[in-house]
This record gives sequence, C-alpha cells and structure tokens, in this order.
Amino acid sequence: MQAAQTATLARKEQLRELDELARKAQHVRLNPERIGEVAAIAPKSFATGWIRPFQDSDEHYGRPAIEFGELDQLQYALIAASQIWLIWERNENGKAAPLTMTVEGTKYVGSATLGACHARAVRGGQNILDANVLATFTMKDVEDHYRDEATGRVKVQLLDERLANFRELGAVLLREFDGQFINVLRKADGYLFRPDGNGFIQLLEKHFPRCFGDWPLAKLPYVFTFSLLDMREARQFAPEIDRLLRFKDLENLEGGADYYRPWFFLRVGVLEIDEELKSRLRRHELIAAGSRMENDYRVSTIEAMRALARAMGGDYVAAMRLLERETHAQALLRCRRCRVGISEEELPCPYRGVCKATHEDHELMDCVFPLVLTSEY
Repeated sequence: MQAAQTATLARKEQLRELDELARKAQHVRLNPERIGEVAAIAPKSFATGWIRPFQDSDEHYGRPAIEFGELDQLQYALIAASQIWLIWERNENGKAAPLTMTVEGTKYVGSATLGACHARAVRGGQNILDANVLATFTMKDVEDHYRDEATGRVKVQLLDERLANFRELGAVLLREFDGQFINVLRKADGYLFRPDGNGFIQLLEKHFPRCFGDWPLAKLPYVFTFSLLDMREARQFAPEIDRLLRFKDLENLEGGADYYRPWFFLRVGVLEIDEELKSRLRRHELIAAGSRMENDYRVSTIEAMRALARAMGGDYVAAMRLLERETHAQALLRCRRCRVGISEEELPCPYRGVCKATHEDHELMDCVFPLVLTSEY
C-alpha cells in the first residue's frame, strides 16, 4: 500500500490510518481470551531457546549469511531488507510452500535463501554493497543473483520488482546519501519518527518508496528496524553507530504485518477468520494486493501484536521484540510442520494446548499462509 502523496508520514497520521483500517475489517477479528492465553505462553517458550537449533537446519534460521566490517554490515542490512519479501513458491501440485533453493552447495528453506544469494554474490565478485553497482543492475544480474543451483532455474518471483528495488537503492543512496546507508541513520539521528519528517521509518518510506513504501502498515521498515536492534546487540559498534541505533522512541514500534504471523495467529485462534478467507487459504488461492481481505489480516496482525505485548505486561518494547521473533519463528518452524494428531514427541509445541486448529477447527490446519503477489512482505 503506497503512501498517498499528501501523507505527512507522521506517527499520529499513521495511527489514525491504521485505526481506520481496523474499524473497516470484515474478514478478521481478534479473540481477546486467546490473546491472554498465548501471551502467557510466549515468554516461557522464547526463554527456552527453542529457536537456536534451527540455525543448523535447512532453515538456517537466524544464522548470519556473511560478516562484514560495521559500515558494510549496515549497507548489507539495507540491501537485504529491501529484498526480503514474497519468499514462497508453488510446488509441483500447485500448493504454496516456503522458497527452497540450493546456494553454494547448501540447501536453504525460507528467508535464509535470499541472504544466501546476497552472500554468494559478494563472494563471487558482484559488489552489491556499492551503490553504483546497484544503480546499474540488469535483469541478467538479478537472474544470476537468484539462480537455484539445484535446478538451474530462477525460482524467486517478481523479478522486475526486485530489479527495480536494487536500482532504487543505488540511485537514491547516490543522490541523497552519498552512497552510504549510514547517512540515512545520521539524518534520522536516533528517531523512528521526527516532527520534521526525518525519522528512520519516515526516511525509508519517503526516499525509497519502491522498497519500503508500505504505508501505513510499514512491514519492511519495521522489520528492518527490529533487525538493526538485534544487530546492535550482537556486535560492538563504534560509539557513533551505537548511538544512532539506540532509537529513542521505540514505543512507536509495530509488529511486522506479513504472512507468517497471521498464519500462526489464525492457527491458535488469536485471529478469527470468516469462511470466505478460510476457504481461500484452504485452496491456496491468491488474495488481491490492496484488497479489503489483505488489509484485514494485516492490520489485525498489528493489533494482535500490540494486544499480546500489553497482555504480557512489563516492558512493552521488550515484549514487542520478543513477539516479533517468537511469532515468525513459530509459523515457519512449527506451524509449517504441524498436522492434526501429531505427537508432542514428533513436534514439541507449547501452544498445542490452546491451538484452535488442533482442538476446535481442523479445517484451519489445511490453511496455508495468506498468498499475495506483492513486494511489500
């Protein structure tokens, strides 16, 4: 959903527009009782460290694809954030499944496939960290970038949009930020939103509309922010960069409105969906980009994340950061493997006791994650 030309990109305006979308929702509603049950489980689940072993699985979940010096690591993070969308494919039966590729001889499933492709490009001599290289990318560059070694094919979807994103990054960085992402952070000066419109979220939305112009939902800008927060905790940056990554208004964080979080939420019953949406998900049918149905599950996901963070109590920002990781990982790593009747030994899951798909509505177990041909998530 591209921002209207009249949008000021102010936080107050964003909240008003999100509230308006939520009021109009027809296909999805929140279940307050289930929100309380899931909020009680999530912190304990996350604290077990259950996600860590999946760094060594085919998902390579959370494992860095490549390591750089600090300025290059930030530049790489921007490039990765601009491409981390539509990470699924159709199998031979026409069913949707996470994108699966072989890159540098290793199998990858899900979002790690894209990071592996970026790392392969750098190691192969394609300096995607250089804004001049990005600005002059060609379709052949994109095809080579995303080629699956197992099949020799390019399985990633919407190549024209991916090419346009690479080019926009390069062109805007050169024109507005002296070719370096660090200058975006310097202009934001440690704020997500600023009265002058130069907060980090606002700068991404305003200057990179193809890559990040998903207003007011702003999934990629927010997920990028979460990744920067994690990066700052994982390594020691120079004082200036550390200061710029200590955003002073993290109370303005929103959960990522993508397709995995609502999938987990509808499975456990945090989100209750109508028969029209459920039927579409069970049949693995596309949902139109920008449609009421798409807006409903996306804005409801944002509302659910807020409600869960509040229900957890304590530090709201810490709760939101925990939920951002837990809910996405739960969908990709557990819900994807689940089926009615699966044992706890085969698939340990602390949410099974409150799972609507398991105990109340088995048709929800047939539902795939929402499928939209979009470059926004």
